[in-house]
Amino acid sequence: MAQALADYSAQVAIGQVIHGMGGVGKSELARQYAIGHAQAYQLVWWITATSEERINAELASLAECIHPPLPQDVALSTVLGVEKAAGWALNWLQAHDGWLLILDNVEDLVDVRTLLAQLRNGHIVITTRRQVSWPANVTRLPLDLLTKDAATDLIALTTERPVDSRERPVLEGIAEELGYLPLALEQAGAYIRESQISPQDYQRLLAAHPLEMYGRSREGGEAERTIARLWSAHLDVIRSRNPYAEQVLRVLACYAPDDIPRDIIGGAAADILCVTDALRLLASYHLIKLEEQTVTMHRLLQKVVAAGGDSATEEWSSSDVALVWLTEAWSAAAELPRHEQVSKGRMLSPHVENLTWHAPVTAALGEHDWVFSAVGDFEHQQGNYHRAESLIRHAVTIAIASQGEEHPFTLGSRNNLALALSSLGRSVEAEAEHRTVLEARRRVLGEEHPDTLISRNNLALVLLSLGRLVEAEAEHRAVLEICRRVLGEEHPDTLFSRGNLAGALWSLGRLVEAEAEQRAVLEISKRVLGEEHPSTLISRGNLASALRRLGRLVEAEAEHRTVLEIFRRVLGEEHPDTLLGRDNLALVLWSLGRLVEAEAEHRTALNGRRRVLGEEHPDTLTSRSNAAAVLRELGQLVEAEAEHRTVLEISRRVLGEEHPDTLTSRGSLALVLWDLGRLVEAEAEQRAVLEARRRVLGEEHPDTLTSRNNLALALWSLGRLVEAEAEQRAVLEARRRVLGEEHPDTLTSRNNLAVVLRGLGAGGRQQGDG
Repeated sequence: MAQALADYSAQVAIGQVIHGMGGVGKSELARQYAIGHAQAYQLVWWITATSEERINAELASLAECIHPPLPQDVALSTVLGVEKAAGWALNWLQAHDGWLLILDNVEDLVDVRTLLAQLRNGHIVITTRRQVSWPANVTRLPLDLLTKDAATDLIALTTERPVDSRERPVLEGIAEELGYLPLALEQAGAYIRESQISPQDYQRLLAAHPLEMYGRSREGGEAERTIARLWSAHLDVIRSRNPYAEQVLRVLACYAPDDIPRDIIGGAAADILCVTDALRLLASYHLIKLEEQTVTMHRLLQKVVAAGGDSATEEWSSSDVALVWLTEAWSAAAELPRHEQVSKGRMLSPHVENLTWHAPVTAALGEHDWVFSAVGDFEHQQGNYHRAESLIRHAVTIAIASQGEEHPFTLGSRNNLALALSSLGRSVEAEAEHRTVLEARRRVLGEEHPDTLISRNNLALVLLSLGRLVEAEAEHRAVLEICRRVLGEEHPDTLFSRGNLAGALWSLGRLVEAEAEQRAVLEISKRVLGEEHPSTLISRGNLASALRRLGRLVEAEAEHRTVLEIFRRVLGEEHPDTLLGRDNLALVLWSLGRLVEAEAEHRTALNGRRRVLGEEHPDTLTSRSNAAAVLRELGQLVEAEAEHRTVLEISRRVLGEEHPDTLTSRGSLALVLWDLGRLVEAEAEQRAVLEARRRVLGEEHPDTLTSRNNLALALWSLGRLVEAEAEQRAVLEARRRVLGEEHPDTLTSRNNLAVVLRGLGAGGRQQGDG
């Protein structure tokens, strides 16, 4: 902060205007310049220049100070009057040099035009919120917000307390919440210091009582120099100049702060001239930043305006108007070409989400409330699951309040919420929500209504994600039977159900059945839905995964590449389905022994999933585990162990001890321990995984057989060859039966058995299954 003031201070010169938004530090910069350069001037005079009358009064006070004393101590302004006393001061300034005049908080150029035109032989520094056309002989110095580090340092300095590494992130959070605005940061630091509270306590107070905290000044400070009062004064000025501009500002405060589309302001029937004049005025006071296509509003100003509520004299609600403007824009976007719809939807969606904090929930369903559900569905399709959940939750709240718990509209919204929870990896919450919706739909709509079948299908998918595979298969079979009878063999819902059953069969290790089902679904989907329909692409990706598990790697790679290429083109590079396609391709490349390519693909998928889904989402954990497995194959064992341990710890906490993905992670860790020569640990881990897989998946599931193979490997390494031979024979027999004679895993088992039979392993090496 001090360095920033020094840098700016060096630039102050004759006719210097410092402009910026309220609270950014304009007056403080001028004050610091005056203090630092006082010795260079014979006179320094500060004028609060909010109006022409105030300027004249302050010039008259200057005259009182510099005019020789009058007889009997009579005030000069009493003798001459305020206006003539001000004129005397102006004449004195014209006749002398070496003075500094600071005109603070100038509201209008016309108020200081006379001074600027007549005074030439001193220095004038002007501070103003206005960004207007100043005379050519006036240089402008824009004052912007602080950087994150400088803002954090300012709070820390003002608190006058030692800040350790644990509190620094809290101060950074406060600085971000206050929008890096110096006045607000100083208020925060002073409040922490004077109240003797921790930064964490201040952060909680700010969250619970924002408007009150914005209005707190430091002890002994000027009560009007707070963020709340400063911007309240701004609003009073705007209201007096252009009431419509104030209305626009209050509506903008209901949206997200950045990139508000200009073309939605005023709604479908907007008077463009009125809107443009309002925006010009707001921009001139630095209340908004105006671009050709968008408007940006400082986040703290938004909160102050929104927390203050609408004026008691207004008959309109800012949030209602904001909602109307957005729904009109969303409806208009539906008429655009598909790619333009998506682009426009991405621009509007953050503002609809922000409106969930401002839009009231009433007992009557509003005319425009549908937009929250519509935008939530859009974000779910785009793969933005966190925003989808926020929007759909608001839609559910509206539906329950206006339609009741069991209205079909409410149940539809709750089903969508459960889907969002499932996509976020929160399967336990999703199961509870799906069960509630399913029971209600059975009562309200009947057992065979299409919506009831959708709920049952969705519940089965969650059971699958929870690792409850037998339950999931039973549900999928029951739903498929009803869909075939009620909807027909080629209805999209029937295809969806059949594809889900194939997925359950695959998870159960019945790969041949799964492949047959996936091929049948894919052929019908291509014919009924089209080659590039999302459902067709998902079916094609699932078939490719089945081919990989069956050991048909060249076919699997070709299919995965085709699917990934289409996903990239249709959905975008970071859509969750695209990232899944990349991870699946990487698995095939790994199986083909192309490890460098596989690692690159896994890392790209992992980085995308971290950004899009979050660090602890099951799909992110899968990518991280897959990338660690490739590191093992590349011989980077220490790094691989660290990654697998981290993934396992998160999986245990998020998914549970016996979830199939947790067991896969534990088995992968055991393989790394084996490679590191820690054979006793590796055997213990493999035995634990094997026992759990027997319970959860069954004796002949491919993953259970993988665990038996890996246990045999550990036994062989420990020199317990008889036990190792027995295990390898059992695994080979089961793999012949389940996977077929020529599956790569079957061939691996034959090789491993041959190594054991050679006694000490001369000439052979056992292979672990990842």
